[in-house]
Amino acid sequence: MRLLAIIAALVATLGVAAPAQAHVHVTEVAVDLRSQGDGVGAAVDVEYDVIARLLNLDGVLGPDAVGVDGAAAEVPTEVRRRSLEAHAREVAAYVGERLRLSRSSIGCTAGDDTRVELADSGRVQVALAYDCPASGALTVRSDIFRASDGVIDDTTTLVAYDIDGHRGSWLLDSARTSVTVGQTDLLSDIPRFVRLGGEHLLFGLDHVLFLLALLLGAKRLRDVVEVATAFTLAHSVTLVLAAVGWVSAPEWIVEPLIALSIAFVAVDNLLSPKTSHRLPVVFGFGLLHGLGFAGALSVDGPLSFSTLTDLVSFNVGIELVQLAIIALAFPGLLLLRRAATRPVAARALTLGTATATVAVAGAGLVWFVERSSLLT
Repeated sequence: MRLLAIIAALVATLGVAAPAQAHVHVTEVAVDLRSQGDGVGAAVDVEYDVIARLLNLDGVLGPDAVGVDGAAAEVPTEVRRRSLEAHAREVAAYVGERLRLSRSSIGCTAGDDTRVELADSGRVQVALAYDCPASGALTVRSDIFRASDGVIDDTTTLVAYDIDGHRGSWLLDSARTSVTVGQTDLLSDIPRFVRLGGEHLLFGLDHVLFLLALLLGAKRLRDVVEVATAFTLAHSVTLVLAAVGWVSAPEWIVEPLIALSIAFVAVDNLLSPKTSHRLPVVFGFGLLHGLGFAGALSVDGPLSFSTLTDLVSFNVGIELVQLAIIALAFPGLLLLRRAATRPVAARALTLGTATATVAVAGAGLVWFVERSSLLT
């Protein structure tokens, strides 16, 4: 019973206190670099809430734009666009200063021809053009969103490139903030992408709650293996397809539906004791969660062996954390069920399971309502 109480308390806390976004401690930045004559074009994709808090973009919008805890509140899409238009020069200057390019140790200069806009996904896209006076290998250094800024704990930056005939991608973080095109080590990037995938699931509280909802409805180890396999296959398919750009869906559709999937599975646990229909349901929702996972990655250009390795490594990280959650939670639940042989203990276990399930469903519904505000 202690485990169920802990789960119920944890879920209740998450449902009340957790923000609508999946990532709390780590943010992702995507950078796409392309040769443009003698220069380099850079398309940078960042989270709106992070750049807004860092540069105080919403400060001019009045006190309603800031939550009671000091965090950025949900700001309507149209208001975000107006705020970005008013502060486009500041945003471009910040990104241009923090994303530094150089050839043969001679720095490239970001020109005045910049574009800042709010994408349909709700993220900010900044387009920059760098003039590089020298030739030679291109070195990229990114200090966008440092922990010392006080807004986030850590940043992972996925850099995709098509420079001087070289195509590929690599991952930068606090331990490795720069890299030179043509001098990357494929094997050294695998652990970084594995970690990125693991963090994406671990700090994606909605994905964790979805797994807990599945575990609460599983009766046997076979049930866990079946639903875990269905979920893994489904999200792996859409993760790869969405990351390479073959499948796309706007965030304002995907994120509310992911939240709704949590509530659906939890309610289904209460109303339908049979699990014969669960596999197609889990597979369908797994396709949605794969689209959510793909939000951390974006592959431009032809699919190369390097980018395929990155995608596989990212997915391996997701699976390792998923297996760890299952290995920690389900055996405890199974032991409790087997230990509850007396009528009083059985009733208490049933009540505890129902309480935890209702809490999971409540958290999913709260997130669904919050994320549906992206439609406005």
